[in-house]
Amino acid sequence: MARDFIHAQYEKQIPSNTFVYFVREALRRIWVSKRISFAAVALIAISLLIVGLFLLLAENLGRAVIQAEGKSRLSVYLDPKATPEQIHAVDMWLAARPDLARRHFVSRDEALRRFRSYFSGLSDVVGQLDENPFPASFECEVTPGTIHSAAFAPQITELRQLGGVEDVQFDWEWVRRLKRLVGIINIVGLIAGAVLAVAAAFTIANVIRLTMMLYHEEIQIMRLVGATESIIRGPFLVEGLLQGTIGAALSIALLFAAYFVGQRMLAPTNSLLWSFLFAGFLPWQKIVALLAGGMIAGYLGSWLSVRESGEEWVG
Repeated sequence: MARDFIHAQYEKQIPSNTFVYFVREALRRIWVSKRISFAAVALIAISLLIVGLFLLLAENLGRAVIQAEGKSRLSVYLDPKATPEQIHAVDMWLAARPDLARRHFVSRDEALRRFRSYFSGLSDVVGQLDENPFPASFECEVTPGTIHSAAFAPQITELRQLGGVEDVQFDWEWVRRLKRLVGIINIVGLIAGAVLAVAAAFTIANVIRLTMMLYHEEIQIMRLVGATESIIRGPFLVEGLLQGTIGAALSIALLFAAYFVGQRMLAPTNSLLWSFLFAGFLPWQKIVALLAGGMIAGYLGSWLSVRESGEEWVG
């Protein structure tokens, strides 16, 4: 008779929609064990926040690479002691080459203004110098087809040997280095994310295991009245899933807040470096990936806990 009464009471607590019961019980247990649940959520949030920072950095550097690849530029830096005749000769040499004829002369004063605009924090340092340290130059717009042509390398060799020319630099050299940097950042981010996700999963597993210990008597009563394994295990699995989801959502919110603050306070429009790093937020695909990563880590942690506990707590 007592068993029938207990069975009837549990049937009243379990709604016809089993998933609703799982979510309700999971939320109740998270609230009751909010301190240890907070630790799991916090670790998930910190883990995914670090991964998100790597993704955001790689994303914006990747955008800079795409923009730079579309408009390659060759810079011909002139010797500070170059005479007007030598500068004119370099100008005529470039004008005679169709591939290099699209040129713009940058005076020393203009180069100084650019530096102060791009690196406003270093303007005072330059102002303390006795003279302008920046050389005049010619900037030539070069198409990707020109770069890979057979005649381009001999032209650059000849250009370097002209009187008054101090150096010749290519924008696509730093673009290539930037591509490698983006690849390294992505790899480091993935490795760090994997390590932190495993740590977060094990933390959630320990949290779920502690929760199962707290509800040991309730679990035994449920088994006594004939509750199925899915009814017993379901709330614990959903609990881990919810912890991972909440942690992932929190990490995305913190990442966006950091991006928003950085864009407003650290990225003035006249700063070249910061404009690269704060060009845009993560695309929705990567936001969804972060959210899914938290959900998977949470579910995996709870699944490991339930599976390892076996007969000791649910059997």
